[in-house]
Amino acid sequence: MRRDRAGAGLTIAAVAVLACGADSEVDPPPVSAPAEESVELTVYLSDEAGIQSDCAAVRALAHSVPAAETDLPSAAVRRVIRDVVPSPGLQPPGTPPLREYFRGVRVEGGTAMVRFDGGALAYLNAAACAQAAVKTPIVRTLLEFPEVEAVAWVIDGDVFDAWDA
Repeated sequence: MRRDRAGAGLTIAAVAVLACGADSEVDPPPVSAPAEESVELTVYLSDEAGIQSDCAAVRALAHSVPAAETDLPSAAVRRVIRDVVPSPGLQPPGTPPLREYFRGVRVEGGTAMVRFDGGALAYLNAAACAQAAVKTPIVRTLLEFPEVEAVAWVIDGDVFDAWDA
């Protein structure tokens, strides 16, 4: 008789576990948000290794921007200049990063007008090699756009075409 009670106890316990499991809710798997569509751009960055022998050395980089971005040339330049920071001996102490001066790109008649505030001259009008290291990646990146045939530099609303160094 002891055996029957033990077997009955196991049966009741199994039914109780199953009953509890039947009442509990199972969380549905998380619904992932649809992946945001993006556009791949080729941007150029200064090539730190190559710059020792060629100030204009660049390397290509694939860069994704949201498909909703309406100003792809500006988005591309923002990526190029994102890491351009003052260099000791080239820019005065306390000079903000170049991105702080960037005001966008406007393409007019095949020319990309790259607009900056005046403080950008600390980078764009530096020593010849430093100028090339900053300007060349921007120019190469903008020339990737089929509508761009040339690049002009606009500082505080004025087109700059003569540089020191």
